[in-house]
Amino acid sequence: MNGRGQVALLGFAIGIIIFLLGMSFINPLKDVLDETRAADQLDCANTSISDGQKMTCLVTDAFLPYFILAVLAVGGAWVTTRVI
Repeated sequence: MNGRGQVALLGFAIGIIIFLLGMSFINPLKDVLDETRAADQLDCANTSISDGQKMTCLVTDAFLPYFILAVLAVGGAWVTTRVI
């Protein structure tokens, strides 16, 4: 195997490791977000909260999908830079 193939294979392996490490953080992160949204914290289930609390609840809800997209982007970028 030539040097370029070894670099591509190593880059692919590191990209997969980045992806797996990022995905391993999802369950603890989801637990923290659920605790944050609970009635004793932000109380997102309450309809009479202020607009600022509603916005904070929306940002908290949107964090997990953006985290997943960021992990995919970083892992994909690592693989792309090593292969190309």
